[in-house]
Amino acid sequence: MFRLLIHLLATSLIAGSVIAQGSGQPAQAVRMTLEQCVDRALMVSPDIEQAVLAVEGLEARLSEARFAGIMPQLQWTNIFGAAPGIKGDTEQIETIRSDLSDLGVFSRTHIELVQPLYTFGKLGNARKAAGFGLEAGEAAVESKKNDVVLQVKKLFYGLVLARELREIILESEEKVREARQRVNEMIEEDSEDVGQNDLLKIDVFEFEVQQSRSRAEKSIEMGKAALMALLGIDRSSDFDIVDAASGTDPADLEGLHVYIERAKSRRHDIRQLRAGVLARRALMKVAKSDFYPQIALAGSLQWGIAPHRPELDNPFLRDEFNFIRGGAVITLRQNFNFGMTRAKYLARKAELESLASKESQVLNAVELQVEQTYRDVIEARANVVNSDRALRSARAWLTAATLGFDVTGDSSELLDAYTAHAKMQHAHRQSLFEYRVSLAELDHVTGNGVFNARR
Repeated sequence: MFRLLIHLLATSLIAGSVIAQGSGQPAQAVRMTLEQCVDRALMVSPDIEQAVLAVEGLEARLSEARFAGIMPQLQWTNIFGAAPGIKGDTEQIETIRSDLSDLGVFSRTHIELVQPLYTFGKLGNARKAAGFGLEAGEAAVESKKNDVVLQVKKLFYGLVLARELREIILESEEKVREARQRVNEMIEEDSEDVGQNDLLKIDVFEFEVQQSRSRAEKSIEMGKAALMALLGIDRSSDFDIVDAASGTDPADLEGLHVYIERAKSRRHDIRQLRAGVLARRALMKVAKSDFYPQIALAGSLQWGIAPHRPELDNPFLRDEFNFIRGGAVITLRQNFNFGMTRAKYLARKAELESLASKESQVLNAVELQVEQTYRDVIEARANVVNSDRALRSARAWLTAATLGFDVTGDSSELLDAYTAHAKMQHAHRQSLFEYRVSLAELDHVTGNGVFNARR
């Protein structure tokens, strides 16, 4: 009776993280609506946090790619060491010698600058790849949010169902007590219409009701534990939900094609895949640019200082300790390892074709998934209408059986009517649960989960 709900809640318990126990303080009362549960889950979910951190890394990579083509590559090198003095006449080259007995300290500075001018699309496509990578990361965050919303809705609706079933069982227990009391009264009055067999039937029925109540209580506690773990609420808190909707009236659906087109335009996993295809295409162009030379402006500025050495003004002498020189040139850099370049290009091309093929497959799978979920909603909606009709019939039967029991004391039909009424109450509530879950899944597969989180 509760197997589906138990399975759902147990799975969520395994997936969720267990919150630390309280410190002995009085339990804090926490009452949350579905909207509040969704908001909190989106705020504390570790899966969403990890996706957001990944986006921050992609943002840094995009900034790096942007600055690569704007800011020059600048490198500063500074060295220090011992420099010998000079002996001889600095005006006469043949007399100049190094004086190792006169050692001093020298400093040499070298500044190099490289500014890319034209790279045959290497830098531009690198920026595009980083930008599409960031777009894919942002879509992954929204996809995680959509998943979390569906998980919260299922747990919330499951807990609502468990509570409603408990109320049905409590009502049945009250009816059993009334029936037992009536049978006992008729036995004391020496009525020929009832006997001990009627009490035995009530005993069996009461056992089944109590067994169902134990399962309902277990489902409620498991549901609360699973939802608290998902929401990051301390297990010592006095937690419960507030269901604003007393019921769910079957709503009209739009055409199937509307939901399919909505899924193709709004689903974040499709956005992520499409951004991935564009990123792979840009990376393929980056690899292709290695077939061509990279053109850049290269500049250099160097100077050295050795205070204890005299400066040499002779243009035929190259002094590596006291000097200043610089210049700028246009450079062409070509990688002639075309075999490796071609292999890299073909690898990028294969990645692109594989992902593009996957995009087509995913779109077909999404159409089928949306249609399946759409049909599930239609089926669940029909079950709600039919179970409501059957519930009204069971209620009428119970009323008639109750009147007959008051007159004849025959408990057989009354217990059958109780059983049918309780069964239809359960079936109707189960139908409502499945309808609400199917609507949540339809929102999820069309990428509308976060927007319709308050349904």
